[in-house]
Amino acid sequence: MGAGTSIAGKANDKLSDRLRVRAHTLSPSLLRVLEFIDAHRHEAMTKSAMELAAAIGTSDATVIRAVQAVGFDGLRELKEVLATASGTGQTPVDTIRRTCASLEQHSATAIDQVFADHQETFTALASDEVRGSILAAIEKLSTAKRIGVFGIGATAFLARYFSLSLNRTGRSTAVFDDCVAPLPEQLLEIRGVDALLMLAYGKPYKQATSTIAEARRLRVPIVLITDKAESSMARHAAVVVPVLRRHAGHVAMHGTTLVCLEAIIFALVANDPTRAIANLERLQELRKAVYK
Repeated sequence: MGAGTSIAGKANDKLSDRLRVRAHTLSPSLLRVLEFIDAHRHEAMTKSAMELAAAIGTSDATVIRAVQAVGFDGLRELKEVLATASGTGQTPVDTIRRTCASLEQHSATAIDQVFADHQETFTALASDEVRGSILAAIEKLSTAKRIGVFGIGATAFLARYFSLSLNRTGRSTAVFDDCVAPLPEQLLEIRGVDALLMLAYGKPYKQATSTIAEARRLRVPIVLITDKAESSMARHAAVVVPVLRRHAGHVAMHGTTLVCLEAIIFALVANDPTRAIANLERLQELRKAVYK
């Protein structure tokens, strides 16, 4: 199989382009490695140089030389290119493939990547712009007698945690998560809230847009926590808090969102400590009555 055949029909990406241009300059051993990688892209994204070498029948050093012969710094850069060329889908399979491609199957690399991503997102969270939007959100929520909290999928757990924390400190909440009850039934409760905090990331989706429409109909102000500050959802919010979740295209991580929510919780407690203390004292009495 020649290089021209192996790249036929491939998406226009760096590997295809470079292999097309440089194939005639490569030795047979290097060309064989690159043709294998080109024909087995998903396998190449998740294997080490040694594992690729075993599959091809060559040495790991030859794999690295082949990758560098077409202009990549190393296997990691090539994996990132392959992950990008595989598409921009947002299914769990798409995102885990892209993430794994950048980690090279090493636990230490994975830990370092998670720490680095969170350091970047925490730095953004502490910026004057984001801090100002968090303060605006607290001001909007502090006057509400009852706070609605929206979160779907993974963010439903964060929504429940936020709601529980507010309840413990004396603030009434309603959760819109499409879990305990179907979302349409839950949305009937928007008429009973004074402000709605929404955790809605990525592109607009039906549950979020329907919730926004109902809140707007009832003139309930929305505080939106999102990574798309310029999205159509953001245009309908009274306050937008931009919170990054991940390296672009990789698996979503929720640590920064949780920190943002906890900042809001403790700020609301600080605004009315008497209420929080009284409610926590009553909670302690109820726990004694139930568990002792």
